[in-house]
Amino acid sequence: MSKEMEEKSTRIENEARKQLVQTIKPSKKEYEPEQRSITSMSSIIQDNTSEIIEKIDSKIPSYVQLYSDLYKKYLHMASNLCDVTYSSQKKFYDKIGVSDAGLVMFDTYLRSVKKMILLQIDINENIVKSYVNNRLTVLEFYDQMMSNNISNFSKMCPMSNYFNK
Repeated sequence: MSKEMEEKSTRIENEARKQLVQTIKPSKKEYEPEQRSITSMSSIIQDNTSEIIEKIDSKIPSYVQLYSDLYKKYLHMASNLCDVTYSSQKKFYDKIGVSDAGLVMFDTYLRSVKKMILLQIDINENIVKSYVNNRLTVLEFYDQMMSNNISNFSKMCPMSNYFNK
């Protein structure tokens, strides 16, 4: 890595650290009891986690767009590479003098490779769809099980008072 890139990376890391410290650093006013009415531990957890989840959820469209832009750039670069090399390849192969039969064989071969790649793209898409659907099913099951466990736990809590007597 060049010295310039290393310095830039260090500056970015230092700035990120400063922002993190400022974010974490609590102010005295933040913890004064008269400013906040705390109802329960559960509400504190729920309020904070809800805010985090909403923030993550709000970033999804941005992440999807950024990765889409990145992927399009890779595809654009690959296309440009093919376009740039086309003319030099054409000159090279014209000088060699490839026969028409050789061209037909090469065309047939490349078409079969293309069909295989296109099929693999479709297969990959189906694998990803299946993977995501399986994960969603597992998450749905997990969500149901956790809801049942929490419900059972809340039913058991009053029973603990019986044993404390």
